[in-house]
Amino acid sequence: MTPYQKQFLQKTQWLRPITRMATAFSIGTSSWLPSPIRNAPLKLIQRILRAYHKPTDSGCNKHGG
Repeated sequence: MTPYQKQFLQKTQWLRPITRMATAFSIGTSSWLPSPIRNAPLKLIQRILRAYHKPTDSGCNKHGG
């Protein structure tokens, strides 16, 4: 594991329990909630993780397509 990966994991450690709860919510409500509502907590977590990635992203590892 690279030092960057270790740092990222340490910075986002607080988000793990919230991610588990959001995943359980999404799976548990799959039969009766529409997907945009069901997946909203996961989309929010995705945005938070992107924000943590952005300051250290140099842009040299981007893939086109």
